[in-house]
Amino acid sequence: MRTRRPLAGAWALLTLLAASGCAVGRFIAGAPATPNDDPNQSLLVHRCSGCHATPNPAGMSGEAWQVSLERMKRRITLPASEWDSLAAMGRSH
Repeated sequence: MRTRRPLAGAWALLTLLAASGCAVGRFIAGAPATPNDDPNQSLLVHRCSGCHATPNPAGMSGEAWQVSLERMKRRITLPASEWDSLAAMGRSH
């Protein structure tokens, strides 16, 4: 007679993995930000970190930030309002 313990363990693991996915759901593209999030940081994470490390505009000169944005404009299409927000991040530091 076969026991059903291995099957129960597999279901428990599957349930645990599915539940843990909810904790990271806000990082899924298009997921709404939480009210406590900095909108600028959220924009950087949402638009930039999918392809490379999240940039730090504060760690760059304003000119270097603008040059990097111009380079990225050739690679990705974003709404003008988002480009404006990203550009303003470089001017504020």
